[in-house]
Amino acid sequence: MYIRKILLISCLGLVAGNVLAEENNYKITEKPVTLKFLGIQAGAVFDENYPVFKEAFKDTNVKLESAISKNSTDINQAFNLAVASGDLPDIISYGQTDKLEALGMDGGLVPLNGLIEKYAPNIKAFFEKYPRYRKDAVSADGNIYFIPDYYDWYNLRASQGLYIRKDWLDKLGLEVPKTMEELYNVLKAFKTQDPNGNGLADEIPYFDRIASTVDKELLGFFGAQTGFYADENGKVYFGPTKPIFKEAMKEVIKWYKEGLIDPEIFTRGFQSRDYALRNNLGGATFDWFASTSSYNNDPSIKEKNPEFEFIVIEPPMYNGKQYAPDARPTFEGGWAIGATTEDPVVVMKYFDYWFSEKGFTISNWGLEGDTFVYDENGEKVFTDKVMNNPGKTPLQVLRDEGAQFAMGTLQDYKYEKGMSDPEAMKWAELYTQKGYIVDPFPTLKYTQEEQKKIQRIKPHIERIVEEMSQKWILGAEDFDSTYDTFIENLNKAGLQELLEINQKAYDRFMAS
Repeated sequence: MYIRKILLISCLGLVAGNVLAEENNYKITEKPVTLKFLGIQAGAVFDENYPVFKEAFKDTNVKLESAISKNSTDINQAFNLAVASGDLPDIISYGQTDKLEALGMDGGLVPLNGLIEKYAPNIKAFFEKYPRYRKDAVSADGNIYFIPDYYDWYNLRASQGLYIRKDWLDKLGLEVPKTMEELYNVLKAFKTQDPNGNGLADEIPYFDRIASTVDKELLGFFGAQTGFYADENGKVYFGPTKPIFKEAMKEVIKWYKEGLIDPEIFTRGFQSRDYALRNNLGGATFDWFASTSSYNNDPSIKEKNPEFEFIVIEPPMYNGKQYAPDARPTFEGGWAIGATTEDPVVVMKYFDYWFSEKGFTISNWGLEGDTFVYDENGEKVFTDKVMNNPGKTPLQVLRDEGAQFAMGTLQDYKYEKGMSDPEAMKWAELYTQKGYIVDPFPTLKYTQEEQKKIQRIKPHIERIVEEMSQKWILGAEDFDSTYDTFIENLNKAGLQELLEINQKAYDRFMAS
């Protein structure tokens, strides 16, 4: 079914009679068109009454209508059901872009290359200006099957920073640590010198609220990698097999054994930051800039502890380098055109609208006069509706308006800056500008045959690394006596084959 539809589109020359070619006009069709859309953002199904999308309808004459029940909350289930039915909606928004590409190579999505060339001048210009973004869109077979949901990666790569209790440093007469050795000594002082002043040794020198990234972050401060990466010559490696991993793991094991790391770091859960800071127990963490800095303005914390101050510091030096072991990827998810759509040109032009100045603005900021206004310098600023809405974060308010919905667009880092603590954004920008960020391995594109092998090998590799990392850190297994067996198990699970696949995919990505 999918193949026949694509062949029909090709035979028609990708021409649709109802498309208008009006300059300086966002209107796409003379008559209103409704497109079926599969999309869920933060557990909420797309709502055609979102003000942002109603504004887009006024501009383009194209309206989106949810292809799934408003009661749906599971995007994976919704996607799988749509694929199984064979009757795909006009537009599919999905976070697992490897599955979108697999569907595209199987004939379930419309290839976008020719459509972009003929009908999407904004996207075409965007790709020409930012070749890295284009690389992210090209699949292993050379086709573009989806428009990614891009982060403003060129302007802001940092997402998290190293925070430490300035009030505790002051109380103990300590300086901000500049090296990993100094950080170790500071955490040791937090553990042994009672900085919270309650007479108990209950301080948690280092804590983390996301168990899945604990080892990546702690080892990352020393420059170690827990996954795949490429060196400056384009050679792909697997971090846990390298000497720096062994060196870093031994340090982290020591820190945990000496009580410098939360004893419940893998089990305490997402509320650990709240628990550690509101109870005056936590000393340091690596976490998101905006949300973590907000604790400095929390009345309930200041009332109990007026001296409370949680500051960002530069990543401590290790072997002459500074590492911030987390960065935004260039994109997360995207949207595609289902092969059974009646008019792919209209859909492509609609995609292109969101890369126009107007589409870019409303997708990030909402509607002028409602959620944002322009200040005397011509800069966008959020209104009180966004910034002072009782019971809702600014992002929640924007999402209620339809802004920041999961689709193929470009985020404006200034929208995040506009709702964040100025001090936090200063540090986020500094981490980016000073090159502390350890950029993540790119999202590679695989052939269908490669994808089958990856699905067989990758879960086993990830499980081995996760299980052994936790056992080593918690002291359940001796690192020195089990590391060689760990490497043997990785190789038995297919690590060398996975390295070969990733090397080919990386070479292909760099050449695309």
